Amino acid sequence: MTTADRNDVMTFLRAEIARRTLAPADQIVGPTVLIDIGLQSVDAVMICGEVEDRYGIEVEPSLMFEYRTFGEVVEAVMALLTSR
Repeated sequence: MTTADRNDVMTFLRAEIARRTLAPADQIVGPTVLIDIGLQSVDAVMICGEVEDRYGIEVEPSLMFEYRTFGEVVEAVMALLTSR
């Protein structure tokens, strides 16, 4: 994947997480722990559905909790994108 692809994933996930948790998007950075900003299981399901729709990959909602930080989730999504 290119840098632009990673930036797109980061921007998209940041916006979705901010929208669902009401956390300021500019405060969602690599080490941000998602449950600390209010991410709940219903949010994870919805965000994973949005990722699936946008990128055409299958994403289990547990990914949002298996990888605790924003940066880890971005990396996990990037790995799914490169393995398709």
